[in-house]
Amino acid sequence: MTQDVHDQVALYISRTRYPFPGQQDWPEGYYAICNTLEPKRGIETPDGGIHYPDIIIVSPRDEVREVGEVEMTIDPSRIPLLRLGSETSDDRTPTKVRHFFLYVPMGLEAEAKAMLEEAGISYAGVRGFEQTEAGFRIVPYHTAGDPYDHQVTEPGLV
Repeated sequence: MTQDVHDQVALYISRTRYPFPGQQDWPEGYYAICNTLEPKRGIETPDGGIHYPDIIIVSPRDEVREVGEVEMTIDPSRIPLLRLGSETSDDRTPTKVRHFFLYVPMGLEAEAKAMLEEAGISYAGVRGFEQTEAGFRIVPYHTAGDPYDHQVTEPGLV
């Protein structure tokens, strides 16, 4: 899969899952930013740089609440950035895990979950995605946070 597919997946997720269609408990004023086409909101790295997560959810006061990363492969060299996304996210989930979501191509979910857990990264969910003729489909693999987040997103919502 190409960088263009990566960017399209991130944009689709940011528009259809943050919030879900009809979600009634989405906090007022929270909004999703997709950084793939044009970096807009980043988080500071330990070395003083800026990392732009694929998807970042902020409060009306510009506080980071959730982070979503779309990875096309399972690459252990990305662990520091995945950890940063997790540690920057809040832990306002029923199970107190961080509001961090990792999206990978379908078939890589178990490997992604194992990588996060072996690295000790707190996460709310691991999701698989696939491209169909109708668009992208997002399927929860493991939900460690809010059970409400365990929803399939079908193609064609936007």
